Amino acid sequence: MLKKVLAGAMAFAAVVLAVVFAEDKPKTPEPEKVELPVMKFDDVKEIAPGVFFRYSSISATDKTVPFGGSNNIWIVFKEYVVVIDANFPKEAGDVLEAIKKTTKLPVKYVFDTHHHGDHAWGNSVWAKAGAKVIGSTNCARLLKLNGPDEWKKEQDKKDGRKDIKENELKQVDESFDEKLVLDDGTQRVEFLFLGHAHTPGDAVAYLPKHKILCTGDACVNGSFNFMGHSNSASWIKVMVKAEKLDVKLVCPGHGKVAGKDLLGLQRRYFADLRKDVQKGIDDKKKPDEIAAGLEMNWYQEWTGKAAKENGDNVKHIYEELTGKIDHSKLGFRDVPGGLTPTALKGE
Repeated sequence: MLKKVLAGAMAFAAVVLAVVFAEDKPKTPEPEKVELPVMKFDDVKEIAPGVFFRYSSISATDKTVPFGGSNNIWIVFKEYVVVIDANFPKEAGDVLEAIKKTTKLPVKYVFDTHHHGDHAWGNSVWAKAGAKVIGSTNCARLLKLNGPDEWKKEQDKKDGRKDIKENELKQVDESFDEKLVLDDGTQRVEFLFLGHAHTPGDAVAYLPKHKILCTGDACVNGSFNFMGHSNSASWIKVMVKAEKLDVKLVCPGHGKVAGKDLLGLQRRYFADLRKDVQKGIDDKKKPDEIAAGLEMNWYQEWTGKAAKENGDNVKHIYEELTGKIDHSKLGFRDVPGGLTPTALKGE
């Protein structure tokens, strides 16, 4: 009888201790529920006080959808406006007109998240409007190296963009290495270089007051990842850094506004792709064979496109993992006179 009493007492004590420890154990906070804006192409919505998002047209599956360049965000400060991404010249003009419908204040700064044409070639339009162009040090360097040739190539095309033929390339006015902050007491924007992701010069715009992260093409919402200038291993680390920021809304370079979980989806794509490509390499498969065998059903649920259709991405990671890519040279090109990326750094 005594044994039964002792056993019962010990069982009761164990339950009490379990409850106590459970209460002491830190609870994982529930993800903050965020109401996402419902938007159509070219719509503009105020997603936070004084913060506007313009949704640019794009599709990875429907070729009839015209490519409208990058998404754009603008922040209204006390005396001026800051624009995220310059877009193409034509679309920069469209965005400028859209801004005028939201505020009478002038655009003082435009921020190039990276050097690609759909994010930086509209610089000249913003400059004519009186704005100064901001970009990371590597973004400025890459635009200086690649910009003139790429611009001329587009101008020389028979069916090239009319807005390129009628404008000129504008370079970055002010660059930064790791961080540049604009803060007037009402709005605060932190421009952050987190590492080599989509390009060696990617930077993001973080609005801590509103918990908004504007990612450029470091994070996109859909099957829009061009990897030609990327470092996939570093890209994953950049996403990890971004996930440590206090964020509730992500404004991607392409695709719809999303919650913070978008950063995890973007990171997972590269992590899973690297794992699957490495397995294919171990099995002595070629890039096209690896691509054909990709499943990643979750990716299609997210983007509407099968991962196996992204053959260029598979090839890029294959070449990374087999040592055929020098990441320090991605996105750079030699220019007349023997000027190299190293020379531009002043080394």
